[in-house]
Amino acid sequence: MGLLKRLKRLLSAKVTNPAYRVILSTVSRNRWLVALSFNSNLFSILFEGSTFGIIFGALSVLGSESLPDFRNNRFTAFPPIYALLSNLDRGQLFLGLIGTAVLMQLAKSSLRYVAMVASGYLAAKIQVQMTERVFSQILSLSFPCASRYKVGDLVSYVNDAGNTVKLQISLWNNAIVHLLSIVVYAVVVMAISLPLSGVAVVLAGGVTLAQNYLQPRIRSTSRRLVEKRVDVTKQLAESIQALRVIHTFARQRATVQQVRHIQRQLMPLLQRQARLLNALPFIGDVMAIAAIGGLLVAGFFLLDQSARLVLPALITFIAALNRLSTQVQSLSSVGNRLADNIGGIERLDAILATEGKSFTRRGGLAFTQLRHDIHFDRVGLCYTLDGDSVLQDVSFRMKRGTMTALVGGSGAGKSSLSDLLVGLYDPTAGAIRFDGVELGEFDLDSWRSHLGVVSQDTFVFNRSILDNIRYGCPDATAAEVIQAARAAQAHEFIAELPGGYDTVVGERGYRLSGGQRQRLAIARTILKQPEVLILDEATSALDSQSEALVQQALAELQQDRTVMVIAHRLSTIVKADQILVLEKGRVVERGTHHELLAKGKRYAHYWQLQLQGGALV
Repeated sequence: MGLLKRLKRLLSAKVTNPAYRVILSTVSRNRWLVALSFNSNLFSILFEGSTFGIIFGALSVLGSESLPDFRNNRFTAFPPIYALLSNLDRGQLFLGLIGTAVLMQLAKSSLRYVAMVASGYLAAKIQVQMTERVFSQILSLSFPCASRYKVGDLVSYVNDAGNTVKLQISLWNNAIVHLLSIVVYAVVVMAISLPLSGVAVVLAGGVTLAQNYLQPRIRSTSRRLVEKRVDVTKQLAESIQALRVIHTFARQRATVQQVRHIQRQLMPLLQRQARLLNALPFIGDVMAIAAIGGLLVAGFFLLDQSARLVLPALITFIAALNRLSTQVQSLSSVGNRLADNIGGIERLDAILATEGKSFTRRGGLAFTQLRHDIHFDRVGLCYTLDGDSVLQDVSFRMKRGTMTALVGGSGAGKSSLSDLLVGLYDPTAGAIRFDGVELGEFDLDSWRSHLGVVSQDTFVFNRSILDNIRYGCPDATAAEVIQAARAAQAHEFIAELPGGYDTVVGERGYRLSGGQRQRLAIARTILKQPEVLILDEATSALDSQSEALVQQALAELQQDRTVMVIAHRLSTIVKADQILVLEKGRVVERGTHHELLAKGKRYAHYWQLQLQGGALV
């Protein structure tokens, strides 16, 4: 059958695909559950087939004028069974066979229950394992690579992975079970009548032809459905993230219209897939009814002319053929669902594939301490291969225990330099060296454990204030957290909150003001006690009074630390050991505050601009 060939190709050629490698790996990890489910199904099928043989024997006993001669069959090899059967009268033998059939059906149902429970356990484990696997893959991507995806897209990858793999394994298991069932029922019907068995062949052939016609269309529609569903997820995630902007600009109705427009494109595809997936069961039902009707007419002529022999054989044959028809339709339905799942498999391939992706560097030297300086040596950076350089030939040294300030208009390259120091990006030219050793030779996690960053884009988790402050130091005590909050001038406002340090701040910290979120970020960094500190517009969201207090706290934090400061407010960097003025990715001036003022060039212009109430742009 076409489905068997497709399964063979899946297990041979497609094992090279990332999604199928993960699926087979998942099967291997949970092989005892897979084996329990499969073996339970296998024995239930054997009990099912044996039941038909026993029922046929019972009907034959009921319709025959004399009892069968057990001396001419294999029961003589089992003396206890032979002796038992030989001493039974017609009624006892009939009831005994019927009772045996009922017991075998009970055993079959029990085994099916075990198989279904095992499948349920397997589904639960797969859901957890695949969510972790895909989420781990996303977090292992380098920052530039991960940044190319939309948030909704990444969430969709994580949410869909478990269901896709769970369904694929379930369908493979069902395909094998249905195939074995077909073999068992085929043996039963052929044992009763070879001529009538041709009906089963015709039935299977007709269903296969219909399946070969429908499945390419189902696969094509599945791919388009996955694309549209992802579009919906991305639009929803982006809109929820932008709730403040949507409300501010009164764009609620327009946003709903955008989602509705995508949903309307999705609906015809869902309706088409519903028609395709349900067409095959309809065709199978019609063919099965026609086949059974024909059997009732032809059975008398194809079987023995004795009514007593025709009736048991015909009843058993029709019952077995009906089960066979159901299994053929089920196997074909599995094929259709495999085709329907192809979109999810290809999407899983897309996130698990390593080609065209960059990953966070792992391994390398352990960073222990900065002894002398950090050297930016002719550093250049270009975010894309064919894009413009955002940094060009930037060289300077940050001596241990000193403050280096970066000044310039928007887009000058200040934040790009800090991103390079964090290791979010690798220089496309030149190198960054720590005591003569390039950053690329260090283990990134080891380096970042010595680094503290307070960014202008402060992210606060939807957790308690206590958990937010000790995010980088999860083992910190409550007393240490409070001490850090006091140093960041945050303890006072935290104490006034209803829940104090246990207050949950809401999604992205919406319950806090911008200045409060910024002070939490500063407290988080103070608690970490980093060796190297990056302050990227660290006080940009604070009022003048809070800024003065935080600057005092930061001044204490900066003692014996190497600090990179990015600031629009030049008053915060007048004590910097060196100030670099950047324009279009190049260093155009350098010196101390007083040296640069004396030169009367770009920095002096910025200073005068801020004295007059202006700002850097």
